[in-house]
Amino acid sequence: MSAHGSATAITSVPAGRNPLLTADFAVLMLAQASFGYAYSGFFLLPKFLVAGLGASAGEVGLAMAAYGVTTIVCMPAMGVVVDRFGRRDFLTAGALAMALGCIGFIAVEDVGGLLYALRALQGIAFAMAFVASATLAVDESPPERLGQSIGLIGLAMLSMNAVGPAMMEHIADRAGWSWGFAAAAGAALGGGVLSRWVPADTPRKARTGPVPGLWAVVTNPTQLRNFIVVALAGTAFGAMITFHQPFALALGLSHVRSFFVAYAAAAIVVRVGFGTVIDRAGWQRVSVASLLLYGCVVTATAFLDALGGWSLVLVGGGLGIAHGLFYPSLNALAVAGCGRDERGKIMAIFQAAFTIGFAGGNYPLGILAERAGYPAVFLAGGLCAFAGLAVLLRSPAQGGRPGD
Repeated sequence: MSAHGSATAITSVPAGRNPLLTADFAVLMLAQASFGYAYSGFFLLPKFLVAGLGASAGEVGLAMAAYGVTTIVCMPAMGVVVDRFGRRDFLTAGALAMALGCIGFIAVEDVGGLLYALRALQGIAFAMAFVASATLAVDESPPERLGQSIGLIGLAMLSMNAVGPAMMEHIADRAGWSWGFAAAAGAALGGGVLSRWVPADTPRKARTGPVPGLWAVVTNPTQLRNFIVVALAGTAFGAMITFHQPFALALGLSHVRSFFVAYAAAAIVVRVGFGTVIDRAGWQRVSVASLLLYGCVVTATAFLDALGGWSLVLVGGGLGIAHGLFYPSLNALAVAGCGRDERGKIMAIFQAAFTIGFAGGNYPLGILAERAGYPAVFLAGGLCAFAGLAVLLRSPAQGGRPGD
């Protein structure tokens, strides 16, 4: 495994010179996909809460927020320890913690302390596994293919955004929710086993030289703007992922898996078929265009009942295109040119900012749904995406690929 620890500008490396899809990277993607099945299966948690436990919209938002708040609290710390002590062991530990968090749901019988504790454990697990795997992917990436690398490791998770919820719903319908939770736990355990085939990296304590602290990374003006933009996008994403399900159920749609299938399929097509475009067209340009689409898709979901029988497919597919382009392009802008010992922190804070938007928006959006209806949730989410676009457009062009 090669480590690209230099802060040399990425534009100085000729495109197409270094391979990306090595055997090591493939094993990392498989481990991420196994973890992603377990993580993504719980995208269907709102349906379990509403249909299985009779939860209100506010309780749904609070349950989803419990996961997000824990992730937010843990994510920056994980960035520090992953930079200091290495990546692989934290990927393994995160997968094992996720397995425990999934199997525990078999014992959940009401909206109470056990539910929130398990969601918190899943939040810790995600923080550990995500930071470790994402940073390993950046370490492995040829500098001129950074956006594609981030997109592909995200694709391993995104592909499970279709498989996980679809299988969870199928298993729950046929055998009950407990078997769905058990299958998710088995997948997470498999991810932990696969992670041991990822070659070990070098812990920070074995290296020398000054390392920027967490506060220095957070308060860097350029990074701060990136974090604000991705947080606003996270709120829009949270509106879609959490509240399209109860909205669809209220409209009489009994199955919601088509949204996740369309979302993941569109994201896969974008990242596999157009992965190189993210790097070639310019990370800032792709970020702007995709965030504009983001706002339009989230706003359109407010009119789900007017979109016809393919409504969930349309908005799910639109979100897949928007998020499939936006997240890796803005993430590449954030991490480009940083040293190896900064990457974990930047990847952690970037995802933490996204989760702040996701989790921070869930509860107030749930209250908004109860008071003004579900369409108001998606109008508010769309406004958040457009606000992020405004911040991005007012920001100075950042370094990266030519043309930015």
